[in-house]
Amino acid sequence: MSSGNARRLVAGAMKNGVVWGVAWFVLAFATILALRTIGVVVPASIGVLDAIGMAIRVGIVGGIAGGVFAAFIALFYRGRRLSEINWLRFGLGGAIVAELFMIAFFAIPALAPGGSFPPLGDILSDLIIAAVFGGIAAAGSMWLAQRVESAPDERPDETPHARAHRVGGDRPASIGAGDPLAPLDAIDARRRERAPRDSGGER
Repeated sequence: MSSGNARRLVAGAMKNGVVWGVAWFVLAFATILALRTIGVVVPASIGVLDAIGMAIRVGIVGGIAGGVFAAFIALFYRGRRLSEINWLRFGLGGAIVAELFMIAFFAIPALAPGGSFPPLGDILSDLIIAAVFGGIAAAGSMWLAQRVESAPDERPDETPHARAHRVGGDRPASIGAGDPLAPLDAIDARRRERAPRDSGGER
């Protein structure tokens, strides 16, 4: 792998990590407050600041898992168009990767001298949360990317024939077209490719 590809892989992992981190934080914060409200699992003594602190920790874990998922994207979805990807299956892939990441997260200390894998009952809720949040983050990002790609790029003063000719010349966004890219990175790349053509056509 060239140094340029390596840098783009790292950049894509970091961007995907930020997306997942924010998504996991929001999901965790909303879940904690909802469970506290109905009085299940989370005690009423947990305040908003406590919920924010807990959500931040979940968001950090989600960010790391998102970076790992970026490598999964580069490996299994390289070169595929966004329109060819089922966002539900993509979300399932995110759930599986997040689950495997959490298992490894708990297993690594067990490899240390004197370490032991925690009882399943103690980490079951963490495994469930990781799978659910990972699936939602992956499916949501792909669904959003596909909606952006398929959204009509209309101009009020443009005839239907001119628009059809211009849009028809755009290449569909793909993942890893030459370099590993996350779904939202693919949309950004498509916009950058379109910008020179649009500016050149408007004299």
